[in-house]
Amino acid sequence: MKPGKPITRAFCVELQQELSIAAARREYFSQEPPRKRFEFLCSNEACRAMGAKVTGVRYDVKPQDNPTFVAAHFRANPHYDHHPECEWVDESADEKPDVRVEETDAQTRVRQAKRKLDDYIDIFDPTLKAPVKEKSGEEKAGAGNLQPIVSQPLTEPASPKAARYSETRTNNLERLVDSYRQAKAELSLDDFKLLKLRIPGQGEVSLRGYFRHIKYAQTGDNGRVLFGGGLIEQRYGLGFKFRFFDRIDGKLVTLYVSPAQMQAYRSSRYISELLSHADDVKFFTVYALGTVTQSPSGKSYGLEVDDLRHLAIVLGPAKDLVEEGKAAAP
Repeated sequence: MKPGKPITRAFCVELQQELSIAAARREYFSQEPPRKRFEFLCSNEACRAMGAKVTGVRYDVKPQDNPTFVAAHFRANPHYDHHPECEWVDESADEKPDVRVEETDAQTRVRQAKRKLDDYIDIFDPTLKAPVKEKSGEEKAGAGNLQPIVSQPLTEPASPKAARYSETRTNNLERLVDSYRQAKAELSLDDFKLLKLRIPGQGEVSLRGYFRHIKYAQTGDNGRVLFGGGLIEQRYGLGFKFRFFDRIDGKLVTLYVSPAQMQAYRSSRYISELLSHADDVKFFTVYALGTVTQSPSGKSYGLEVDDLRHLAIVLGPAKDLVEEGKAAAP
């Protein structure tokens, strides 16, 4: 049978792990160049026994704001059939229209909007488990030569294999950001406003409302994903300071990541790879779950992120070559 539902997870042969497309991108750019693309099989064991391959699309392209938005996603390979019990096979496609449960117009619009997205997130749990400490001197997983990893989850645990129509749940901020960016880019504003997100401990909020621009942030824990554009002000070895364009109460807002934080972070090479484009893009957009604090002098604010798994960076548009040429002219 052929899958009819968006494929949100696949089994990476090289890493021997089930991954979301966001996790696959992070692992891909954590490799030393020259990088090799991954081979993916269906997340369903019965499908894998049949050799059902899945195609990863644009996970080898860094996240970037462009006029035309194209989301990284998994796609069914048309040359392979899947097992009838595969979670990506849409049984409802064979059902007669009159058996559909009666729903309101808003519910219909939400259902149709979700189907337009490659990886819609129903539940986001910002709680993170402590990462497994790596042995001293051991190369970080996902860097250099890739070896099968079976003891440590790469980015998020695989979803339970029980119900075929279970809701999509993740603790991967970057995956949530990808879903948010695609919904914002591809849905009408009215449909975008209808999308909901459940946060354990908070309840249900609108997807749009869970993302708060930095200029509207308050001191303390905002309980929201704070985001905003800006520039890398300075590098401190592996560490860096990011300066937001927008201000809070007219005061400068920065995000500082220490060299020690980067050194301890499993995917630091991925972040460094994104930051290496500082001279090529007009700006970066940072998404983070953190705490806003005021400096001792009271003249500025800082966004503190304790765990870099709660930080996602998106490249801004590439600098215009004509503008660069003018700047270089005497």
